[in-house]
Amino acid sequence: AQETASRWRVERTECCNLRYQENTAASRDLAELVAVVDEATARVEEHFGRKLPQVEFVLIDTLWGNGGYAGNEVVVSYLDRDFSPGRRTTFRQTVLHELAHAMTDWFEYSTPWPLIEGVAVQFTQGHFKPEPLGPRARALSDAGELPPLDVLFDTFPDMQHETRYVAVGAFTEFLVSEHGFDELLDLFDSELDIATPSRWLDAAATEVLGQPLSAIQSAFDAWVGGFDPRDQALDLQLTIALQEARRAFQAAHDPYPNYFVFASVRETGQAGLTMRDPVDVRLVAVEALIAYAQDLIIEGELEAARDVVAAVEEVVADSAVGSGISGEFLAVAEAVAAAGYELISFRPEPGATSAVATADAPALVAVDLVNEAGEWRVVGSRPITASAVAAG
Repeated sequence: AQETASRWRVERTECCNLRYQENTAASRDLAELVAVVDEATARVEEHFGRKLPQVEFVLIDTLWGNGGYAGNEVVVSYLDRDFSPGRRTTFRQTVLHELAHAMTDWFEYSTPWPLIEGVAVQFTQGHFKPEPLGPRARALSDAGELPPLDVLFDTFPDMQHETRYVAVGAFTEFLVSEHGFDELLDLFDSELDIATPSRWLDAAATEVLGQPLSAIQSAFDAWVGGFDPRDQALDLQLTIALQEARRAFQAAHDPYPNYFVFASVRETGQAGLTMRDPVDVRLVAVEALIAYAQDLIIEGELEAARDVVAAVEEVVADSAVGSGISGEFLAVAEAVAAAGYELISFRPEPGATSAVATADAPALVAVDLVNEAGEWRVVGSRPITASAVAAG
């Protein structure tokens, strides 16, 4: 019913044709999302000193990959049971990252992909969330996982996802701190027709910065070595473990259509591709569990996140919900379903607590639950206002 009632609509903003579907989370929260996109646009234009061309910016109601991409159009996932690393609380960061790509796509010549991603990560000061790039790179280096720059650039597509983004983000932060942002843009915009990424970087650095790659490597190593990794080692370890498990779960149970990248999302002719999520109560429970783990890491509750991430890994490895916290999430999802709702999110608390759910998407309700003798049951519900939804 939700899909049948939906049509594509467009909201024209300062930067973008902001496209969304009726009867979705994006349509419900449109005013707040327009404000975020407009503010992000101004931030991108100020940072790069150029005006963005008109952007086709599409919001979809299902999870695509890690939460978005920039291709023929900028596409960002905006959904309620969002188990991506780009959470509602970090939606602005995702928008900034993708708009940075829209900006640099406009003036790049032959820039290798690693530097394209590095510029976006450096601009947003983190990948999925705000992150100290220097200390994070030091944590990678201490773990023996920070590759030399030539290896980083030449093997970037094959590297572990979070590792490669931290590495190129830190390298770009190094370039800005040591040489300045204008020099970075000159490097980025080098008109060099060299296919091998490391050879391109060597030639561009020699031409723009007056230093070959070997000298840049030595200076980068010294820069990384000057940071204290602080809590970034555990944060990075948990982030990588959770994202690897989340991607494995997603590939098996909630896969996304890769061809979105190559044609407009809006021209598929199949609304369900951009709206449909699993409704099996077991999958709903696991998605909510993954989302809870994401939130704990973003909030810096790393010790609490450790057990939840381990539970997610166990569920994915065994293809079954266990008896610990994953079992608790399943019991809550089942109690919510028995009351006629579908679970959206849940944060475990002792005794009575509440969860977010829906019975008629995209309308959301807060359901009150109580755990009596180890059994969860719903004891009441109340609508969630739009302002409360927008506030996360």
